[in-house]
Amino acid sequence: MPHRLILAVVLLAVSVPPAGAQPLPLVSENTLTIGMSPTFPPFEYVLDGKTIGFDVDLPDLLTKKLKLTFTTPPIDFKGIIPALTGKRIDAIISGMYINDAREEVADFVPYLLVGNQVVVRKGNPAGLSDKMSLCGHRVSAPVGTVFEASANKATAACEAAGKPKIEMLSLTGTTACALALTHDRADAIIVSTPTAVALMQATPDTYAAAGDPFDNETKVGIAVSKENPALFIALEKAMADVVADGDYAKLLERWKLPPSSAAY
Repeated sequence: MPHRLILAVVLLAVSVPPAGAQPLPLVSENTLTIGMSPTFPPFEYVLDGKTIGFDVDLPDLLTKKLKLTFTTPPIDFKGIIPALTGKRIDAIISGMYINDAREEVADFVPYLLVGNQVVVRKGNPAGLSDKMSLCGHRVSAPVGTVFEASANKATAACEAAGKPKIEMLSLTGTTACALALTHDRADAIIVSTPTAVALMQATPDTYAAAGDPFDNETKVGIAVSKENPALFIALEKAMADVVADGDYAKLLERWKLPPSSAAY
């Protein structure tokens, strides 16, 4: 067989996809369109006009495995799930906590675990180390949140152990609680692990973590439409590859998330 004919046959064999292989069903060909609301550091937020965060670096790794590019059209968080079910986006990567209601409309590839964290002033003047060390101290948490509930559980545990109860300061939001801590109206605040990271990154000379995260059970995941199982399987496989090659661990370290945040 002439050499040119052999070369042509080889090139044809390489260019033909394996039998049964189908391109992923995407909103835009060769591009993963991701719903993301950049208002939740360190997951995704805008700094100097650029969207950055864990949830920006993660799809960069995943789409490289899938040989795709990705785009993140601006969407308010409340509109992200309707955009997914309306087939305007392919997936959601936006610090989305997995819960029963969301699992009714989407399948999730988990990628982080989120817990609660005690945050104190830099230098930890009250010498706090864990939940039980909060007994007898002033603790602030946003009213009506899981963090307030966690503080109430901690104060009940203090009383059950014969220790002084926590002096609770329930305020309207995390920002108000952080200010109360800064101005010495509280000895500690209870926030989510990613919020603790964001506070310490934004003002490293003001806040510090006290002890390890606790109640570390909430999962954060990539949401994919239940009508797109092929994409779900592909992202699940890409995630496994990113974990296996060590890039997932590097990403946790880059964004200063605690080892307890690892979902794998």
